[in-house]
Amino acid sequence: MSDYKAAKEAFVSDNPGSSIYTILAVSLVAWISYALYATLYPRIKPSFISDYLTSSLPLLLGVTLFATIPITYNIFLLTLSSVVYLLSPKSRRRQIGNTSKDQSKGSWLEESDSDEEIAEPTSTTTSAQNTPIKLPSQVALSSAHEYSASPSPSILSNSSNPTSPSNLSVDDPFTSVGVNKRRLSPQPSPDNITVNILPTPPTAESDSLPGSSTYPTKDRSRTRNVSTPSTIRLGKGDGEGQKKRRLPFLSVYRAHMMIMTVHCILAVDFQVFPRWLGKCEDFGTSLMDVGVGSFVFSLGLISLKSLNPEIPSSSINPPSSPGLTLRKDTAHTLPKDLLKALRKSLPTLILGFIRLVMVKGVEYPEHVTEYGVHWNFFFTIGLLPVFGVLVRPLRRRVSWRLLGIGISLVQQAILTRYGLQSYLLSPSREGIMGQNKEGLSSLPGYIAIYLLGLSIGENISKLEVSTPPTKGVTDSHVHEDEQSKRQYEKRRTELILQLFGHSVVYWGTLGGWSWVNGDGDARVSRRFANTPYVLFIASYNTLFLLGYLLLESTFPDIPTPALLESINRNGLVVFLVANLGTGLVNVCMDSMYAGRVVSMGVLGMYSLGVCGVAWAIRGRRIGI
Repeated sequence: MSDYKAAKEAFVSDNPGSSIYTILAVSLVAWISYALYATLYPRIKPSFISDYLTSSLPLLLGVTLFATIPITYNIFLLTLSSVVYLLSPKSRRRQIGNTSKDQSKGSWLEESDSDEEIAEPTSTTTSAQNTPIKLPSQVALSSAHEYSASPSPSILSNSSNPTSPSNLSVDDPFTSVGVNKRRLSPQPSPDNITVNILPTPPTAESDSLPGSSTYPTKDRSRTRNVSTPSTIRLGKGDGEGQKKRRLPFLSVYRAHMMIMTVHCILAVDFQVFPRWLGKCEDFGTSLMDVGVGSFVFSLGLISLKSLNPEIPSSSINPPSSPGLTLRKDTAHTLPKDLLKALRKSLPTLILGFIRLVMVKGVEYPEHVTEYGVHWNFFFTIGLLPVFGVLVRPLRRRVSWRLLGIGISLVQQAILTRYGLQSYLLSPSREGIMGQNKEGLSSLPGYIAIYLLGLSIGENISKLEVSTPPTKGVTDSHVHEDEQSKRQYEKRRTELILQLFGHSVVYWGTLGGWSWVNGDGDARVSRRFANTPYVLFIASYNTLFLLGYLLLESTFPDIPTPALLESINRNGLVVFLVANLGTGLVNVCMDSMYAGRVVSMGVLGMYSLGVCGVAWAIRGRRIGI
């Protein structure tokens, strides 16, 4: 075992990496695979097999069999997507939007209100005569014209039972003029043929807009708008009259990043995986170096809410910064939030200790110069939210972007001007800190990447929340949806321009840095997470976020694949399962000596297994 361990460590060591151009070409497979799914969607029935074949398998083939010819492979996939789209009947293309909306409406009640809780399933009781039951939003749409034309609208028509539950109403004590009759939800009865539900005006108890209908969840202060599938109505606890919109491009981006990472962490142990895609030893760029930084950047994208907690509307920032709501009493809440961050990070840190014990216990091959003797990536990602809370008070004066760049520049100065880089490159490992010098010294760089992810997350958060219509507007629910759609399209265009600007700035700065330093000691290094590495990760991720957003604007009515949505919602679970699978494979076989066919067979079963777990827990969020 010791001989194989030494050979395996030598097998993954001294990797010089590849060019940035090659990395982008290999990564482009993920973007084109989503384009392939978008074109195939009208012709296939959503299932695990279809999602896997379009969203996961192309990525596995792209980093193994076709990694040496990425341009040819991308052209093949792009040609296939174009042919499918051109052969699809135009009438069928026009129906995609309506079909997608109808399917979303049918499944909307089963979706989660948020990432923290799962909505209860709806009742499926039927009447004695199997009378079709309409949702309140459907009834409101069908009765809008009758209500506007009738001088005295009635609650129930074609019913002979005056005590039917749908005839009942209660006085609304929150109206300021007169008495407003609030109707109870209609129940099916043999005599009830058609139900007319009048639009309920907004009250202090409910933030519903005219023409919309809501239903309660476990949290009584939170209601969901069932008539707009792409949004979630937020109650008083989440912001007055706001709706949170799902962002498919962000879900697909994060899921593809996770799938690529899952494939690479095992594929790197096989010879079918090109060596230049593995992690670089000291300096250089590679696909797996990108994966580590992208994981941290993605974590920053979704951590904005925990670092910018929502506060009452009377104390939020002015409308000029709708994506930012900082606490005014930051000094008083810092200890509490720090304890909360530690509590949330505890499971991840425990996983890091479990991995440490398992690796040392079975003499698992490890690359010491990657993080150190005891440190591993779980420790890094577990500590990032804690450091995010610690630097949050500085956010009141400077942006996340400036904080991240500032921390990175300070680290770079210490590396090059104060001899830290020479110490890190030396074989010296005295003491516990010396044994883990790579993991500890790279932590400021990953904090910088995390903060740059928060910066982009602020821009994306403005797209996520749609503002309510102007006060006094009493148009129909359809008009409200059109207004919300126009607002979303406007903010999406603004976000496209912002991502384009960030991408140009980051890539330009990285190019200038590389031109000035050349082959000096300030080259890109994942091992140190230095400034050029931080710029490289920010450039890469803003570019691909821009690409996914442009693809969403091209195919606006294509829903997120269920497999990718599940991976996005349960990323840490998927990552843990992938790590367990990687360890199991390496313990059971000598992967380094496996042939091409055996390697692809093992990788295929491993990929199917990890994606199968993600598919089995779809629709749920499993917290760790």
